[in-house]
This record gives sequence, structure tokens and C-alpha cells, in this order.
Amino acid sequence: MKRLLTTSAIAIALGLGIYLYACPGDDDFRDYFRSIFSPEIAVNNSAYQPLFFDQGYLFYQNEHIGSEARNFRSYDEADWKEYLDKALSEAAISYFLYDENALSDITKYNAAKNKNTVKFSQHTPKTISPKLTNFFALLGIARGNEHITNTSFDPWNYEESSQKERTQNADIQKAEKMYQNAVSVGDSFFANRMWLQVLRLKFYSTNRSAVINFFNETHSAQPKNSIYYRGLHYLAGAYYAQKDYAKSNAALATLFAMPYGTKQAIAYDYHPLLDNEVEKIARALPPEEQCALWAMQGFYVNEALSIQKILAINPQSPHLDFLLGRYINRIETKANSYELKTIKDYRQLRQKVVTVDFQTDWLLKAAKRNNYTTNRYLWTLAAGYLETYHNHYQEAKKLLQEAENLATTPAEKIQVRLISLFNEVTALNQITANDEKRLLKEFQWLKKELDNDSYSNSGNLRSPYVMSFTKAYLSVLYRDKGDSLMNELLAPGNSYFRNQQQADAMEQFLQKKNKTEWEKYWADQYLYTLGDIYESRAIYAYYSDDLDKAISEMKRIPFREQETYQNGQKTTIKVRLSDTKLPANPFNGFIMDCNDCQHSKKQRTPYTKLTFLEKMKEMEEKIAKGEDVYNNALLVANAFYNSSYFGSIRAFYYNNVIGEFGSLGVQDENKDFLLNMDMAKKYYLLAQKHATNDEQRAKIAYMLAKVERNEFYNQTYFYQNKWDGALWGGKAFKDWQGFKELRKYPHTKYYKEVINECGYFYSLTN
Repeated sequence: MKRLLTTSAIAIALGLGIYLYACPGDDDFRDYFRSIFSPEIAVNNSAYQPLFFDQGYLFYQNEHIGSEARNFRSYDEADWKEYLDKALSEAAISYFLYDENALSDITKYNAAKNKNTVKFSQHTPKTISPKLTNFFALLGIARGNEHITNTSFDPWNYEESSQKERTQNADIQKAEKMYQNAVSVGDSFFANRMWLQVLRLKFYSTNRSAVINFFNETHSAQPKNSIYYRGLHYLAGAYYAQKDYAKSNAALATLFAMPYGTKQAIAYDYHPLLDNEVEKIARALPPEEQCALWAMQGFYVNEALSIQKILAINPQSPHLDFLLGRYINRIETKANSYELKTIKDYRQLRQKVVTVDFQTDWLLKAAKRNNYTTNRYLWTLAAGYLETYHNHYQEAKKLLQEAENLATTPAEKIQVRLISLFNEVTALNQITANDEKRLLKEFQWLKKELDNDSYSNSGNLRSPYVMSFTKAYLSVLYRDKGDSLMNELLAPGNSYFRNQQQADAMEQFLQKKNKTEWEKYWADQYLYTLGDIYESRAIYAYYSDDLDKAISEMKRIPFREQETYQNGQKTTIKVRLSDTKLPANPFNGFIMDCNDCQHSKKQRTPYTKLTFLEKMKEMEEKIAKGEDVYNNALLVANAFYNSSYFGSIRAFYYNNVIGEFGSLGVQDENKDFLLNMDMAKKYYLLAQKHATNDEQRAKIAYMLAKVERNEFYNQTYFYQNKWDGALWGGKAFKDWQGFKELRKYPHTKYYKEVINECGYFYSLTN
């Protein structure tokens, strides 16, 4: 995920001294689908947050480098305010340091022989002094080169900058002279700032190695302030450019060990090495920097080894916590990647994760020694969570109780309770009435927690996965005891209601008055309403051409309340799913299938789902009586065509139970009726049989060609889930039998319309 750097991108970003660069970028949506353990809560250290584990990105939540750099701005402004005394206001200092409009005034001041005569466009200094002249002289160097040093970066690709220009030797020599003059007159503040500017200019020159000599010759005279550590970051970048990763990493370890505020940037510049190489570098460093070195190595390579190395050096190291958080998140991501099919297999698989994939006994022992970092809550919580994966439920319960006692915030207590519920549920071998009674309170609490915004950290808690997993686990227990109804309540499946006996049982259950508290809780959480169920039955019946049942079920759908806006006011109205309007006239048949075109046509009286079914029944009754069979059969065939996946009223089958809402393709369990052309073909053939003229015969021939094409697509592409069809070079059409039939009627008006609109038919005919 991290390509090797050819330059020290973060030194560019953060070592700027006087003018700061920050990467833009929006926060990404955080997907905690398979995680319970929240490092925001358990680790609770914002300085390390970018380094938390994220399965999809190098940095947590794909956080872009740069936000930490803004921390320098307030320090620099305050330092210059103290140095300049009353010469410039705080607003003026900020303006000259950062505003693009200030460049002309800076240039004007530096060029003037008599500084007292300079006319400023705004923020005129209160007094002119040598210190003010120093300030503008430094700005002339710093801001005069920012088109080179403040390089623009793609926030997803720090290695490739858009700026290739290098600083000039004349500017470097000028900056060095200003530095030496400041040293000679004893102006330590200005000398310190110019020292950083010299490093900065050398770093962006054609001779980046010059940074190393200058730093080594002068750094001992610098105070150990933020300026010094920014300069050290340039040194690390220069070593990196030489591929001297040992010295680069050693310098970065010094930075990482400090309360430097840029741990994300420092970690990014770190170059992972072999463990024995890291050992060699560490031997030359003081203990705090050894810990920092292993922390950065652990970020990239092996958290477990790095944690153990740091524990041996300093069990109180602050770096341990973020590494432990990463390690736990990595373990649970691996353990929770398995599909839950049987309880036995699940337990074996997750135990394998914490004994084979990740050997965690050492961590459990370390956590129980109580001599690790000051964050005992984190380590005790992690140990309890791991014991759950070891299937040691009582030991886990004991540790989690201890963690609950150590928790100091509401969010920390909730985190313990989430893991405790996970432990309690996965300890079950079967589900009994006593278990239901005991767990009810916990699930009621969990539901409230998911809906609750009262805790400031609630957005960081990973409650959703606790709910989804424990429901899935309980559903397997119910399945194993033969309770298909409770299994469905906890793990809804959209094929459940195609079984009439199961559908009837669920309907009766949802209407039952004397539910237990446990049953009532899950009935209230159930994904589908009675309206959804009745509507699904109607849809299933329709595709079987059982219109009486379809209409009957559609009419059973009850009203439900829906919030809406009328005349700008929020109001509640009563609606029924059966009254949903269809986006196009279902009975029209066109040469070209263009849903958007049909949806844009104005309908005099739009059909609802119910009125559509009633009209279908009316037409089929006329067919049965022999009344105008051709036209009625054609219209019914068009309707079955349009209500398929290929047609213009897909909205007819949109239903929560069926689970289709217009995306590309349909689910496997719905292919048999949503892709099926049998009913459309049946009525087109009936219409063909009763056609009385060539215009009618021509039209039916073409409609049957479309049916044949769809059947070809089903067999060749869609049944194999190749929903792009012929888009990438596959066969798109053939000389369908319908096309061959249509050629018998070249004298008809309809034939000419097809030639005009259908390029496939035209290419086969001409």
C-alpha cells in the first residue's frame, strides 16, 4: 500500500518552517462491518489515530497527510509575535506569513533602501525595526521559493509531485549568509528560523545531500524546539533520498519519540526493513527511540513482534497502545471473515485464528501481568476479547468485568458491554427460554444504543456488527433446533415467503396477540411488514398468471403512515404499497426498448400496482370469452414483457421481501420469474394465432424476436451473472426466427418502421 519513496514526501509537507503545506481531502465513510473493537474508544489517543488499523487503506479512514501540519501555524505565529513585540499585530503576522496578497508588500519592503517610506497595501507596521526587517527578509526567502517548496500533491499519491523546479544556489547562499549574520550578532531566534530555511532550500536543490553536511555541522547550536525537529525531518528525507534507510529511520525514530504532533507523516516516511536490520539500528539508540523505531516497524510489518520488543524495553511506552489496537483489529478482521454456517465450525475457525494465524498466548500473559502501559483498560479489554476467540468464555467474562471497573467514560463502558454481549451469545450451544429471558435486556439496550446519539463518542462505537453477528449466531441456533420462524426473524431471507406454509406461519405469528417479550422484541425488529409480505405474495402470484390471488393479496395490504412535505410543511399521510404508481404504461409495446423514453411519456391515468392487476384480469377474461383476442393478448403479452427485467415497469416488482430495486441484474433466487419470457411468449403466440392481417402478423413477429433475444441473453449471459451482456465483445444478436418471419411482410408499414428503428434488423436485411 505504500510505494517506496524517491523523495521524502512528508519532509516536503511538514518541514516547511515558515509556510505550511496541508493535503486536502474529505473524510471517507467508515465501514466497521466486521469489527467490534473500537480503537478510538479503547486506545483513545488522537495523536495515533491515523495509525489505527484500516483494512482498506494505509492510514485509518484513508486520512490524508497534512492536517497535523496546521499545528505548527499557531506556534509560529506566537513565536513571531513575541519576537516582533508591538511592530505587527497578530492579524498582520498571520497575513504576511500566509496570505498570497502579501507577496507584493514583502517584495516592496525588501527592495526599499529607506524602509520608513514603504507604503503597505494593508497591515502597515506600527514601528520599523531591525527585527521587522529580519522578518521580511526571511519571508522574501521563504515565500519567494514557495512555488518550489510548497509542492502540490495528489492526496492519494504523495510520491508524485507536480513541481520539478529546484531552488537556486544564489538563494541558498543568501540564506546561509543571513543565518551566519544572525549567529554573529547573537540573534538566536532569527538564526534558528534561518537555519531551517537553509535546510529547506538545500532539500529542494539539485544537491539534496547538502542537507546532511549542513545539519551535522550546525544542529548542536540549535535549541531543541519544533524548528529543530522540523529540520531533523529534512535530514531524514535527505538520508532517504540516498537510500540510507538506517540513518533515515534512526532520525525518524527521534521524531516519533517526541511529542512532535506529526506521527502520521513520520510513519509514512519510515522505510520498513528486515527485523535484524532494525535490531542493529536500535542498539545505537536510547530506549525511548528504540521503542519508537519498533513502533514504526510494527505499523508496517508485524505488530506482535514490535509489541514484544517494546515491552522488553519499556512496558510503559505510549506506542504500545496503538500497536495493540491494530493487532486486535487485524485479528478480528481475520476471524470474522468466515461465513457463519455451523457453530462448531465457527468456533474452530476463530480459535485457529488466535492460536495458529496469530499466536496470542504471549499477549494474554502480558496483559495479565499488569505492568504494561498506563492504559490498563485497553489491555484488560483486549485480553477479555481474545479469550472469547479462544472460546474461554468464563475467563473472558472475568476480564471484561475488570475492564468495566477500569472504564472511566460512558463510551468505554459501552465498549465493554458490546464485547460482553458478543462473549455471552457465542458461548451458547443452544437457545432456551431462560437464555431468551436473560438476553432480552441486553438486546433492548443494544437497540437503544444503536438509536442513541447522547454519547459524544457513540459514532466511534462499532455497535452495528455486534447486532448483526449476534442475530446471525442466534438464527443458526434456532435453525439447528428446527425453529424456522425464529430463524427467519433473526436472519431474514427473501426466498422464505415463496414457501406458502412458511409465509402463512409468519403472517399468523406477526398477528399473534400473546407473544412473549422475546418474540415481541424480534417481531418489532423484523425487516418486513405484513404489507411487504402481502405485496410479495401478489407479485409471486402475478408471475404465475394467477391474477385472482395477486389481486386478493394486493387488496389485503394495510395503510401505513408516511412522513412527507405538503406546501413546505412536514406532515404524515396514510399510504398503501398497492397504490404505488407505475412509471410507464405497462400495455405499450415498442420497437426499441427504452425505459427512460417510456417513463418520460405522460400518462393520462397512471396505473397503480393494483389497478394494473385489475386491468390484466379484465383483459384475460375477455380473452377467455373470445372477445378481441388479438388485441387483448397483445396487450397482456406487452404487460408481461414490461414487468420483466427487460421491461419498462420494473417498479412493479420492487418489494422489500423480493429485494429488487432496479440495480443491474437480479438476485439468483429471483431469476426464474423476473428473467422469464414464458408468459410474454404465450400471449404473443396467442395474438399471432388470432392475427387477421399482415400488419398484425408483422408486429407479433418482431415482438417474438425480442423475446427470443432475451432468452438468448438469459442463457448466454444473465444466468451466468454476466450482466454486461455483449458489451465487451460478446454476441449481441442473431437472425432470430422472429426476424425471418418479419421478412415475409416487407410491404407493411410496421416492417418499414422496424427497418428505420432497429439497426440489427436493418444490417441483416440490407
